[in-house]
Amino acid sequence: MTYARARLLLGMFGVGSLVVLSTALLLTQYPLAVLPNSESWSGGDLTALVLLFGCLAAVLFPMDLLGGFLLPNRWRPNTISLGTFLAGWIRGVFVQGTLFLFASLLILLMGRWLGVLGAALAIVGTAIILIGAQLQIAKFVGALKNRVADDPGIIPAIEQAQSIVSTWGWRQRPVTTLGHHDTGFTGGIVGLPRMETVVLPAGTLAKLTPEQLAVVIARRLEAIQSGSRTRGLMLALVWVIAGFALSTLLPGAGVTSIAGLTMTCLGFTLWTFFGLLTLPTLSRQASYAIDGKVLQSGASRDVFQQTVKTLDTLQDDEPRRSALIETIFHPVPSVDNRHSAALGTAPIAWHAARITLFVSWACMGMLVRAVHCNVGRPELWVMLPTD
Repeated sequence: MTYARARLLLGMFGVGSLVVLSTALLLTQYPLAVLPNSESWSGGDLTALVLLFGCLAAVLFPMDLLGGFLLPNRWRPNTISLGTFLAGWIRGVFVQGTLFLFASLLILLMGRWLGVLGAALAIVGTAIILIGAQLQIAKFVGALKNRVADDPGIIPAIEQAQSIVSTWGWRQRPVTTLGHHDTGFTGGIVGLPRMETVVLPAGTLAKLTPEQLAVVIARRLEAIQSGSRTRGLMLALVWVIAGFALSTLLPGAGVTSIAGLTMTCLGFTLWTFFGLLTLPTLSRQASYAIDGKVLQSGASRDVFQQTVKTLDTLQDDEPRRSALIETIFHPVPSVDNRHSAALGTAPIAWHAARITLFVSWACMGMLVRAVHCNVGRPELWVMLPTD
């Protein structure tokens, strides 16, 4: 068994376990029997929310241990020590738990005031804050640090790549470089529309030539300038709001009590699972289209292929996948499948599947760190792999 396949099986088990557990709790309506049903504020509300997130963290911990420590060290010895894993996990869980508590209290506040409409407004507001502060949140959760000050050699490498990108016709955007330990960290695009920043992984820069780094930057600039990244954000927001609103219609669900909100979140878990099966198709379409645009603009196909091969090696090292496996589980196409970039097509919604997972932090999405690409890897919980 390969490392990539082991991670995939772990993700399937983690997501499947949460879906089965959520279904069982919804059918038995057990949360209604044990959690506060009051629609007025009490000290028990905060206590119950802390206990709920503690239970979620406890359920996920064995899978996090496998995904963040045991599997990486099994296939790549001395990848991470147990102490380093535990320190990073505790930090990530604490920050995420704090944000989940804030989001749930805001939903309750607005829900008790304006009902489902108020809860939806709370989710929209929280999602906008999350998107705008994604870079800062990623740094807090994953202990990521700006590397330009520590390694002055990074600046010339980026400037040389940007010079190449300019000859291909893209307008420059702010670029920041983050230091990281996990080789699967790819960076991405952060910030609200018209205020985007391109994030590059410092550990990858030394492994790419200026021409290859130019391909990475150009793909992200194309996602921004084509509007594909903005459409991905909008789709994610609509998907999360629609799923949460529909979940409030389930028996016992609501937004005015801890018990009712828990039932809503269990229903939203099933909606998120549906998104994990469908949204990757849009993500792959955008990826193919952006690949085609980069090649059409002047990038060498050989350089392009070597770039995606290097990035794949640093992550799960799975250049080939069956069509069925990729259709269901992978929003980023495999190296082999990217040999034929879709020239001339428009990228509909870049990175839609994984943006949706991050946006679902606004309503305590339970599957956000159970998927195969980031389970047990706090550095990837906020900025999931994009390349």
